[in-house]
Amino acid sequence: MAALDFLARKDIRLISSLGLPSWELSTYLAGRQGIELELIVPGPRFPEPGEQCERVLSDFRLDPGKTRLIFTGEGPPKSLLSLRDRLALEQAEVVYPVSLRPGGRLEKLLAECENGTIEIREEFRIDWSRSGWRPKYDFQARGLNPELKELDSGWLIHWTHSTPGRWPDEEPWRFYHDMLARPQNYVRDARSTLKRIVEQGILRGSAWKMPHSRKAVSLTALSPAASVPLMRWRKRYLRYSLEPFGLAFRCETTKSLGARPVRYFDPECRPRDQSERLFYQSAGRIGDWTLEKEWRFPGDLRLEHFSGDDLVLIAADPAQTAGLRRELNPRFRIMPLFAENVS
Repeated sequence: MAALDFLARKDIRLISSLGLPSWELSTYLAGRQGIELELIVPGPRFPEPGEQCERVLSDFRLDPGKTRLIFTGEGPPKSLLSLRDRLALEQAEVVYPVSLRPGGRLEKLLAECENGTIEIREEFRIDWSRSGWRPKYDFQARGLNPELKELDSGWLIHWTHSTPGRWPDEEPWRFYHDMLARPQNYVRDARSTLKRIVEQGILRGSAWKMPHSRKAVSLTALSPAASVPLMRWRKRYLRYSLEPFGLAFRCETTKSLGARPVRYFDPECRPRDQSERLFYQSAGRIGDWTLEKEWRFPGDLRLEHFSGDDLVLIAADPAQTAGLRRELNPRFRIMPLFAENVS
């Protein structure tokens, strides 16, 4: 932000791109500051690029009169990112490094340019850090809310997740706006996700890890108590497997709308019927996925189909429960998962 605030007062054209938060943040700030922008888009230009260009301009609130789009052309995704970085440096006259990973691709490309015609300015350079922020909970020796026993059977629960980036259906500019407005927060955390679901009245399906990339809502028939041991940090995916915020749906109502239990199969014997593939899941070669007792609902699940007796919201602890009640004033009950504060 400091670099872009400084450059906004200069007569410059900024070279930026899309596809990684560091590039997209610069792109968003250029639009917000009204900076002339040369935007490198990894990928081919469509035969009729009007809609493609309009989408990019809308996603980042860019001024079409101040934005020139440059397309890298076709190629494997990783090679396009390398090509993008090289194109950016080839076109630049001045480079302001901010935070470069030691030994990374950008640092190596910049070293190749040091003896050339590019001027490298260090006013805004900061140290690169491997550690990043992430949500954290303290479940150690915390007692469960005894009132949740009523959800032990006959209910399906969707546990929400934090995400290190924007929500799947969210315009990029909104995410970067909120991230900069609240830099002390993990702005798309599980609590915010639950709040958004209730405000919009839609639990949106995700294609992540789903067969044939079909969108579906993932639910579990596990009780809240049985779900807690699965709430662990997954370093590979940069998120918890489950987090202590969710929605509990009465099973019979959800089933009548189209939810079905997942059928687990031996990974060596894949199902032949691909029309029902959404409701099949490998039992796993290393981990045992059958323990999750998963159900799936195809597409998006609308809360309007559920009465106050058919849906219960779950928050991590008493403090979060009270906060969500004040902010949402929902027609559904909100119950804490733990009897003591954990988040």
